[in-house]
Amino acid sequence: MEIILRSKKEKMRRYAVFFLGLFIMSFGVSLVTRSLLGTSPISSVPYVWSLHTALSMGTYIIILNAILIMAQLIMLGKDGIKENKVELLMQIPVSLLFGLFVDVSMAILSAWQPDAYYLKIISCVIGCVGMGLGIALEVLADVCMNSGEYVLQIASRKFRKEFGTLKIMFDVSLLLIAVGCSWIFAGRIDGVREGTVIVAVLTGPVVKLLLPHLRWIERWEKRPTTITENAENADNTDNLGYRVISIGREYGSGGHEIGDKLARTLGIPFYDNSMMEMVAKESGFSIDTVRDYDQRLPHSLLYELITKDFSTPTERSLSKKDALFVVQSRVIRRLASEGPCVIVGRCADYVLADNPNAINIFLRASEEYKVKRAVEYYGIAPEAAAEKVSKMNSMRRDHYSYFTEKTWGDPKNYDAVYDTSRLSQEAIVHSVIALYKG
Repeated sequence: MEIILRSKKEKMRRYAVFFLGLFIMSFGVSLVTRSLLGTSPISSVPYVWSLHTALSMGTYIIILNAILIMAQLIMLGKDGIKENKVELLMQIPVSLLFGLFVDVSMAILSAWQPDAYYLKIISCVIGCVGMGLGIALEVLADVCMNSGEYVLQIASRKFRKEFGTLKIMFDVSLLLIAVGCSWIFAGRIDGVREGTVIVAVLTGPVVKLLLPHLRWIERWEKRPTTITENAENADNTDNLGYRVISIGREYGSGGHEIGDKLARTLGIPFYDNSMMEMVAKESGFSIDTVRDYDQRLPHSLLYELITKDFSTPTERSLSKKDALFVVQSRVIRRLASEGPCVIVGRCADYVLADNPNAINIFLRASEEYKVKRAVEYYGIAPEAAAEKVSKMNSMRRDHYSYFTEKTWGDPKNYDAVYDTSRLSQEAIVHSVIALYKG
């Protein structure tokens, strides 16, 4: 099991960011709702019920979340409830606060009733931005999920369906229920209009756009505050892992061979392709599936914007690709905690970013060298080698960028970068060992 070690002050900072994000998101939901062009899919049913009954929208949001928590309990069963007790309990105060925040923000915005259509559209768009900002803050806080996210995660595991597919089905179901209830209550459709579509389409991209510019909040959350705080966690820091060497590499630069030589020289385990079997065993996916998704970004950006749940961090989204990355990351962290080793690729430098004992290197080479190695080492036909090298490195670059939001091969991400077309493998091995023994 992966254990994230956090000081009390870091936890306090994270919860402060989370609850700020929760309030901003509720304000965004209310601003969209006040535009009278519809509301978000998750809020559509509570909104329709609030229009035709005495209870408030926030109250119905709390009731809906209670129903979703009950659904989780049914799917988890007795053993699952014990294993997920903390996550289940955390949803209760989050649901109560979000419902309260929605009622408060709806009251604050009670005077905002735009008549002009363009003002309604502006209100809806600004509300989407507010929702996106709130969600981004919750992502950066990384302390808990709301009931809508968690019920989908559990359903994805239980029924082995991709998170994105279930998310679409869930949102559509809520909209249909909202339409049905509205028709029963009033003989017309309330609460589901073009604004609902705007929210569904725009919020995800807004989150993705904002996240890179808010990473400083994550650094603030993690920063040590006093020597006492660091001392309190000194023992825990020692448990983050042994000396580990992670190797990022361009295809054709000789990363596998150099990693193997490093491991044999140091007398420590070496993990590259063998890791795929571990990931397959732990994830329940076949080895062929793991191999197909290994270091690739198979879906178009448009598909990701539609199906990926941007309201949760990557490690909580259970599309097949993301689920495999989660398991792979846990395998890497477990291997690093069990003893010194050499790990090739798989964004290991990013996964082990909190491990002070990790040495991260990157191997690059000239195009001519990489093409030559592709022919001689991998047995690729000379006329296809250049295209193969370009394609593989493009996939690795996209994969790394997607999961880390960093630039693949950027020297700032590594302790050392080596050009294997200019330095011999022996020279690189000796240099890395010097860093290792440092």
